[in-house]
Amino acid sequence: MKMKLFFPVLALALVVAGAGCNKAGKLNEASKAPLPTGPIELKLKWPQGEQVVQDMEMKTTTETTLPGRPQPMQQNMTMGQKYGLSVLQADPDGGHEVQMEFLGSHMAMEMNGKKMMDYDSAKPSAGDSTNPVAGMFGKITGSKIKMFLDASNNVERVEGVDEMMNRMSAGAPPGGMASLKSMMSESYFKQMMSSSRFLPPNAVSPGDSWPVQMEVSAEPLGTLVMDYTITLQDWEKHGKRNCARLEFTGTIKTKPGSAGGANGPMGMSMTIKDGNTSGTSWFDPELGIIIDNKIDQDMTISMVLPKNPKAQTGPFSQPQTLTSHVSQVITIKLDSVN
Repeated sequence: MKMKLFFPVLALALVVAGAGCNKAGKLNEASKAPLPTGPIELKLKWPQGEQVVQDMEMKTTTETTLPGRPQPMQQNMTMGQKYGLSVLQADPDGGHEVQMEFLGSHMAMEMNGKKMMDYDSAKPSAGDSTNPVAGMFGKITGSKIKMFLDASNNVERVEGVDEMMNRMSAGAPPGGMASLKSMMSESYFKQMMSSSRFLPPNAVSPGDSWPVQMEVSAEPLGTLVMDYTITLQDWEKHGKRNCARLEFTGTIKTKPGSAGGANGPMGMSMTIKDGNTSGTSWFDPELGIIIDNKIDQDMTISMVLPKNPKAQTGPFSQPQTLTSHVSQVITIKLDSVN
């Protein structure tokens, strides 16, 4: 059950992240353009032939109150992914074909202080053969997804998702794959490439702010509504690059009547309460990419389980409510731009 909760929240993190410091290629070169002295447009750029490598890591703490248990259950999870983006070609209308390749992943989880899993694709171990997480995530390494972007950087089409899911599902437990499929859908990859939505529609100067609202499908929570206010705080040098420092705050909530309501999996309903997010991104206008991100998320997830029709007495003869407080810190850094 905790894995099922984890994956939708991960999707929230990736929606907010554009591209995520300073290790190789163009990132290790000083900016040619000086810091701006007036308003400037912040636009994504996809030069044909460009290759980008990103590292994402998310640390999640979840405290869940369970019916009939005096102490809450504590879960600590760390998950990371490395993936590359390659611009395969540009079309005459301004669109681009971008390929995403998964280069590596790691995941570790503790439950009430007890280690439950520890997997790192860069450090294979003998225990991986019996580790269901290794079985699924080990197969994702090397998978490739193609995304076709229009001139406004909206994803029109995604290819390769079914092939990746078939590769990962071989020998995997059905429950784990159901959770993974609910996250890694075509909609999920479209959300990952949606960072242009967070950039301002017009030229901006320090102190300017703009609103962003998004609705995101994230089963089993249903439809999430995210409202942000993004501010260009200042121009500053980040590493060797001249960047726009973007700071944002926002709220996250579930949309009433969405699929996460009473018609959710197994008849349960799930809602987000007091969902808040904040963070800082550094956008390089010369390269047209966000080179560094740090995101904090905090929310309460309430899950109501229907009563067991076979239980005549006892706690399961009535609906049960589970409440999870989730805190996350997400960092997304660009390893290289070549």
